[in-house]
Amino acid sequence: MNEKLASVLADVFNLKPDQIEPELTKEDVGSWDSLKQLDLVMSLEREYDVSLTIEDIVQLVSVAKIIEVLKLKGIDLGD
Repeated sequence: MNEKLASVLADVFNLKPDQIEPELTKEDVGSWDSLKQLDLVMSLEREYDVSLTIEDIVQLVSVAKIIEVLKLKGIDLGD
């Protein structure tokens, strides 16, 4: 798991970085609501200097999908 991404997601969802795994989904995180989704989008855009489209944003429903979307945007997550 990419440490930078784990740190961003941990900050957004108030989790510990070691709790962030690709298998983690929106349903697994009680605080992952519509406001947290906006926080997630803004944090990813700021941290990775990327613009996410509506199509990208609706796909952000798990850590694995977040990784997939970032990689499609050309972000090197080092794995």
